[in-house]
Amino acid sequence: MSTEHASERGTSRDTGGPRILPVVDPDAKVAAMLATGWQHNGAPLNLPRTLAHHARLLERFSTFAGLFLMKSSLPARDRELLTLRSTFRAGTEYYFGHHIATAERVGIDGTTRRALTDPSYLGEGADAVLIAVADELIGDGVLSDATWTALTGVYPEPAQQLEALFIPGFYRMVAGVANTIRVEREPGVPGWPMDHAD
Repeated sequence: MSTEHASERGTSRDTGGPRILPVVDPDAKVAAMLATGWQHNGAPLNLPRTLAHHARLLERFSTFAGLFLMKSSLPARDRELLTLRSTFRAGTEYYFGHHIATAERVGIDGTTRRALTDPSYLGEGADAVLIAVADELIGDGVLSDATWTALTGVYPEPAQQLEALFIPGFYRMVAGVANTIRVEREPGVPGWPMDHAD
């Protein structure tokens, strides 16, 4: 068993093709769910297509994940910065790649996106707080008192505090699934920055 911690360097550990293939010919109900979900180049993403083997799971997962993407109470830039750092720390290249374009749209420039894949990068101001939240929750599963206090300074409202905790937790959970079943990135979806590739 490997003792290497992929979360420290942001590399996925897959060594072969998908362990569970995406559904190719879903029934009408599942097809409708996939059609209204996340798309890449006009087609449903590979992870939802794989979850389509379990229709109830796909339905609940889509609702839960949709909260963060469509109805987030966090500023969009904060949400994406937290997402990129969390997906990097959790070692899920699939989700990291899918959020690069979104991060760019909400004002996270290329320099910052690349810096987020450097474990020693701590950021400044509110960014530093969000980076610490991602690092601690992915690494230890709990925030230190100092980071919690800093987070409440950035987000005084409990709803935003809770969401800031759930985003890293969500990506920690789905990283385990996506990496284990080896979900493949769709053609054209970027991966890690080159200096962090295997």
